[in-house]
Amino acid sequence: MQEQRSTNPLYRKLLRKIRKKRGISARQLAKEVGIDPSYVSKIETGAAPPPAWGVMLAINRALDSPELLEASEHAFLRHASSLAGGLLHRLIEMPPTLVSELGTDNVESWKSNTLEMLARIDTAYFSRVRWEDVPVEKRSKR
Repeated sequence: MQEQRSTNPLYRKLLRKIRKKRGISARQLAKEVGIDPSYVSKIETGAAPPPAWGVMLAINRALDSPELLEASEHAFLRHASSLAGGLLHRLIEMPPTLVSELGTDNVESWKSNTLEMLARIDTAYFSRVRWEDVPVEKRSKR
């Protein structure tokens, strides 16, 4: 099984940069946030996925960095987009018997709402994308 890497390299790079700039050790940050010190290191190296939203907020409070908060939002939105996309996929694939049982109008409304939610999440996500996050082949030429 392949090791899971952070989906947001910007967050992990910023975390280390800002923590060091503030003169706070990984151990000090971990203690203040209430997490294991090795977890801070794993986040920064990408050996662990981005932390849960509550942990990100605690880290942001401890380091007081608007830039890190933006990167946190980016990771949060990426995860939310994945969840919404998965939900939309399930709604589209729903067996006809379940669609009948739940109500065709209801299921169509859920699909429409999920699609709108996904579009809004993606808009917010892409407004936070930094060049380091976009694979070279996906970058637009200016």
